[in-house]
Amino acid sequence: MPRLTTSSISMVLMVIIAPLLVGCAVDPMEQLSQQVELPDEAAKQQAILTLAGLQDSRAVDTLIDVLQSDEQMYDQAAVALVKQGRAVQKSGKTNPVTEKVGAVVAKGHVGEKFRARAAWVLGEIGDRQAIKVLTAAAGYGPGLSLVVEQANKALDKLGYTSEGCPYEVPWGTLAGQVQVLPEIEPLPEIEAG
Repeated sequence: MPRLTTSSISMVLMVIIAPLLVGCAVDPMEQLSQQVELPDEAAKQQAILTLAGLQDSRAVDTLIDVLQSDEQMYDQAAVALVKQGRAVQKSGKTNPVTEKVGAVVAKGHVGEKFRARAAWVLGEIGDRQAIKVLTAAAGYGPGLSLVVEQANKALDKLGYTSEGCPYEVPWGTLAGQVQVLPEIEPLPEIEAG
């Protein structure tokens, strides 16, 4: 029976432990996810800008969380999601960004302005895969007029209900690495009814 020496035990431990240590590096997504939760608006904006350029499905998930819940940053997250969605659309595959943003539009428990902005995102991405969720949203009725309005505008952008209309964020504006996300028109105030 072979005898184990201190050096052979050390070697075995290195082979076992080394791969575990490599996985202990700080994950930038974890840091960015925490940064979007901070009260500091500048830190949030920087995190959203960084997330807009990451090719990581977790970046989209974090941006979706901001889109559907952050009063201050949902417009910035919306533009970041447009960037992400347009990048995926070029690949010709099913667009997971369109699917995830469409789920926000369809969520009854999410606030109206967040759902309306999500409908806007779908129109700006320009993916006709969104037509089904947008036509459903356009039929919600007068109780959710902002969602209906934005869904109809998105359908116009996709050429579903008209010849089409221009994007608010022109194609090419978000291509590649961007230093600043463009500002977009705020949604109209929701009328108290």
